[in-house]
Amino acid sequence: MHESRLSNFSASLLGCSLYRGCLATRIKQYEPDMSGYRAQIIIFDATDPSRAHRYGALMLPSQAYYEIWIRTLAAHEYIWDYHYYYGWAMGIFWAMVIAIGIVNRILTPLSTIQGRGSLWLKRNVLLPATFGRRCVQDFDGCGTLPPRMQTLTLSLFVILNMVCSIHGYQIFEGYGYYPSVWLQILRHVSDRTGIISFANFPLIWLFGMRNNIVIWLTGWDFKTYNNFHRWVGRVATVQAAIHSVGYIIIIFQRGGWEYFWKISNLKFWWTGELATIFICLLVGLSFFWVRRRQYEFFLISHIILSILVLVAMLGHVSIFRGAYDPLVWIPVLIWLLDRVIRAVRMIAFNPNFWNTSALITYNEDAHMVRVVVPASSSFYKIEPGTFYYLMVLNRWNFWESHPFTVATVSEPETYALSDRAPLLGHTSYSSGEMEPEYEKTKREMTFLIRPYDSFTSRLRRYAEQGWPKPDQVRVAIDGPYGRTLPLERFDKVVFIVGGSGIAIPLSYLNKLTSSATGPKLVEVHWAVRQSAFADDVLNHELSDALEKKQVRVVIYETGTSIVRSSDTATCHLAEWRHGRLNVEGIIDNALDSGDEGSLAVVTSGPAKMADESRSAVVSRTVEFMPRIEYFEESFQW
Repeated sequence: MHESRLSNFSASLLGCSLYRGCLATRIKQYEPDMSGYRAQIIIFDATDPSRAHRYGALMLPSQAYYEIWIRTLAAHEYIWDYHYYYGWAMGIFWAMVIAIGIVNRILTPLSTIQGRGSLWLKRNVLLPATFGRRCVQDFDGCGTLPPRMQTLTLSLFVILNMVCSIHGYQIFEGYGYYPSVWLQILRHVSDRTGIISFANFPLIWLFGMRNNIVIWLTGWDFKTYNNFHRWVGRVATVQAAIHSVGYIIIIFQRGGWEYFWKISNLKFWWTGELATIFICLLVGLSFFWVRRRQYEFFLISHIILSILVLVAMLGHVSIFRGAYDPLVWIPVLIWLLDRVIRAVRMIAFNPNFWNTSALITYNEDAHMVRVVVPASSSFYKIEPGTFYYLMVLNRWNFWESHPFTVATVSEPETYALSDRAPLLGHTSYSSGEMEPEYEKTKREMTFLIRPYDSFTSRLRRYAEQGWPKPDQVRVAIDGPYGRTLPLERFDKVVFIVGGSGIAIPLSYLNKLTSSATGPKLVEVHWAVRQSAFADDVLNHELSDALEKKQVRVVIYETGTSIVRSSDTATCHLAEWRHGRLNVEGIIDNALDSGDEGSLAVVTSGPAKMADESRSAVVSRTVEFMPRIEYFEESFQW
């Protein structure tokens, strides 16, 4: 009878997990029957008796050892709860940021009168550069810093990740799994950083896509989310590196090289190490100078390494039997959805998207490529300020696409060929030469592009191959992207642009001057190196706008030569000046001219010009001056 009771007690004890007092309950259940058998039960703790021998007898933990394990399991659950909470904290943080953006977008059009508080916020937080006056300008090729508001947001995100990585642990001597405090810290911090890093993956992919719902919801531009994309990726990479290095140290602490090589054969281990290597390479090959100087290499390596990271992570989390798989599949779905929307945009522009023929011309004197794309098949109206991604389908690398702002949208009418394609060749037609006529029966949109290197230099070569006629190439058009600025709500609009940035005012001028309720004053201050470029645009895209009484065009020739290639009546309608433009003087004159009213300052051009414009607007955002708003149109990878 005693043997039967002892056997039942043994079976019950062996089937019980050491968790939350379960063992203590079972012991109390049999305590009245145990008095005669205590001498037969071996009491064990962490070190005694030796684990080197097998004992064919019933064993019970000592009270101290039992309490240590109860504490260990409670701490283990506590820590894993915080792993879970802090993984979700990443998404919650950005959900709050996006919610603020949505509210701001809703309230901004309703607010025309600015109080002292809103002016202070705009002057000190929303508008200025992070430090000094550099925002678009890079720091000696090491990258740029976004506006102060974005920097504060990203700083909060970095701080949140740091706090979440070091808080929420219960560490003590004698912890059942890792008695050493040092190993406990390594293990728990490695787990935490790995989980948070992985939790950031959907955000990285979401912010990096051209088509994402948060851009549409907040109205913030792609450049803003590109900054978010890069910094979330950098934080996730640092966390992944800490996760991997921490586990490597743990493995060596427990068994040295022999144990390391043994565990390296396990799929979850070697795929995790590969994922860390891939994501570190991905970030390393995305540095500022790589993006600017070797964009095609950056793009291809970015896509390949992103795919490899996701594949490796799928293998790494396979030991969790699908619990973490959504963090792989969500980025995949985001990527696929972005591609589907791109395809829809291309089809909406032209159902035969593979057969859109563009005409490309190049003017050597103006150093400008003009791309004219038929737009009659577009299902939507082309709005001012929007930009499109162009893909040239004539080459093997047809997938490369680059963004360009639409300069003008022209309606069907008849032009002389030199009028329709003013940037036709290296030299202009002589005055005695017949100008061939071109019948334009379709709506077209025009892009003005500076040829530098890579994609734009290839456009230049296409145009040179077809000279003296425009070269015809097949293109795919992905767009529109961007937003149309509410410039018609202002009393005065000043464009401060440089070079091909003239496309921005060109796209808005027709809308601003055709409405009776539009701005009373529209000024275009344009800095340009080649006077031939200015002559060409004045005689064509700007010719109609120059005749409008509210439009004033001032051209600043910054090149060494001041000899103009054209001396037409249209050119004389613009004001010509030699030397750099004075941003502060331009803005002050606009504020002082005519009746007091709201002023919009729009800049598109060199980085220094943009930073000077931002700084000038910030310093004039004060209570006793008219309302002034700043809009920056630039695209940065």
